[in-house]
Amino acid sequence: VVEHKIIGIDVEVPEVSEDCLYLNIYTPVKPGEDAKLPVMVWIHGGGLVLGSASLYDGSVLSAYQDVVVVLIQYRLGLLGFF
Repeated sequence: VVEHKIIGIDVEVPEVSEDCLYLNIYTPVKPGEDAKLPVMVWIHGGGLVLGSASLYDGSVLSAYQDVVVVLIQYRLGLLGFF
């Protein structure tokens, strides 16, 4: 938390990181040697304002359906437009 003084009022502003561009990739534990698995790409909703790929766990789908699951984490809010 970073403390700032705005118009004579002490305000605590949480530290924010722009390190938010990730691909979470889940694969089956034991795919066949030459297995050609389908790939499902999930882009979470939220109107570019809220949401997170970390809210979704692709490991179960990957394990039970033999599919590679890719979850995209991207910038939101003001940072999402630049």
